[in-house]
Amino acid sequence: MARVWPKAEEFLHGAELERFEARVLVALRALDAVQHTLCAALTPETHQAVDVAAREVAAAFEAHEPLGALLLAEFDSLAESQERFGPEPPPPDWIPWQRALLVPVLYATDRAAVPGETGFGVERGALTYGELRVGIPDDHRMGAAEKPRLWRLGFRDDPAKAATLGSVTTSTAREFARLARTRLAKGEVGQALVFVHGYNVTFPDAAIRAAQIAYDLNFTGVPMLYSWPSKGTVRGYVADENAVSRSVPNFQAFLRHVLTETGVGELHVVAHSMGNRLLTQALADLDTTSLPHGSGRLGQVIFTAPDVDAEVFRQRLPHIARQAKGCTLYASSADRALAVSRSLAAAPRAGQSGEGIVVAPGLDTIDATELDTGLMGHSYVGDHRSVLADVYGLLRQALPPSKRFGLVSVPHADGSYWSFQPQK
Repeated sequence: MARVWPKAEEFLHGAELERFEARVLVALRALDAVQHTLCAALTPETHQAVDVAAREVAAAFEAHEPLGALLLAEFDSLAESQERFGPEPPPPDWIPWQRALLVPVLYATDRAAVPGETGFGVERGALTYGELRVGIPDDHRMGAAEKPRLWRLGFRDDPAKAATLGSVTTSTAREFARLARTRLAKGEVGQALVFVHGYNVTFPDAAIRAAQIAYDLNFTGVPMLYSWPSKGTVRGYVADENAVSRSVPNFQAFLRHVLTETGVGELHVVAHSMGNRLLTQALADLDTTSLPHGSGRLGQVIFTAPDVDAEVFRQRLPHIARQAKGCTLYASSADRALAVSRSLAAAPRAGQSGEGIVVAPGLDTIDATELDTGLMGHSYVGDHRSVLADVYGLLRQALPPSKRFGLVSVPHADGSYWSFQPQK
């Protein structure tokens, strides 16, 4: 519309131009109001109200041809350049909405709810189950959790432009399992993918990242999130360390519940940063292979940039590897966040590569140092296309490292590991 608006002066003049501009501005204000009044709901029911308001904007242009045709041509041009979910079609519960795709994510959290607000805060709480929805824009680019941009002099979440957390509902554990079972029965893969976030992450940010990763991986199973009570601030590192340890029993209860009550065949887990402490400690003290007959099994367990003592990681790994279909570690010597953590702990981190890179039986280690992973070099699992593409090859195509694009084998005293090739 911004491209077409200046052309109005070529076709309209005087009072007619003033009436056109007034009608468009009124329609835009109405569209803006309905979008952001109803944005928090992000349900299919809101679509009609937004659609009516959007059509009124379009009608203002269509009343003065060729402005209507020019506007339609601009939309067609944008549609051709959009990067949509694919190549597999999205699951039936993923709903197109306002030039975005609503991604439903089942979650569990031991954060405390915040009265009067959507979702959960930073304080500790009881284990809670539920479902949330995240709008991923149709023009989303792989590896980007788009942030709100300035629009009409205000910062607001526009689902067509920014990944947006919408509705967050709570449920009982039984209702959670029933919904998961229904979703799994609709699909063909019988798989679920749990994302466990790291340090300095709020509940909304964790929700958006979980949905974005599922979207980028073209994951057609059931996306899930486990969110522990991170303070969501840089200064909250010590508090987060204590919180993640306290969450281990709750996370174990969640894993048992998913594996025994939902009918899942394979449960994949992706943990990032300090979330790997939760994952490794929970699985080191839990034997999922001893769960009742008919329970699901752990599929791929993926440790990304783990902020875990490297020696502790090595000690816990054998018990974890025996339970999982496969274990993969992504590490980097360019990870500045882990360099700080190493300094604070006076011990190497499992997510660091270089001389002390963790190489062990039952583990595929991938060195991401050669990739341009940004200033901190820490969030590459969700931010970098090459890493996401590699995880795609692992989860969606079940390819070993030797058959995934862009990896080369590197000899090591403990065997060998894999490294991304240098970027040109």
